[in-house]
Amino acid sequence: MLEQLSEAVDGSKEGVSPAPTAPVDLSIRGLAQLFGKQFSTVRAWVERGDFPGAYKLNGKEWRVPLGALEEFQDLQRQRSRPTSKVSAWRKVGHPKATTKP
Repeated sequence: MLEQLSEAVDGSKEGVSPAPTAPVDLSIRGLAQLFGKQFSTVRAWVERGDFPGAYKLNGKEWRVPLGALEEFQDLQRQRSRPTSKVSAWRKVGHPKATTKP
């Protein structure tokens, strides 16, 4: 039994597959390439707090979790939806706009 466990840990036995790699948090440079934006623009977004959960790796380089990227994209989609509400002024109509001189 101990031999089987040690072989599984060493990976020397065929049929044992390596563990899948975990998704890596994105750097500012990676985000800039993903969005097609300048490095400084994306850094400003991160520093402003647009990516919840962003952190500095070793106190130097920003990293953004994939979940924060998804939240940012969802927020951008919500902001870009056109509003179909018409203002009260347009509903009633302005007398100067509807009458001819």
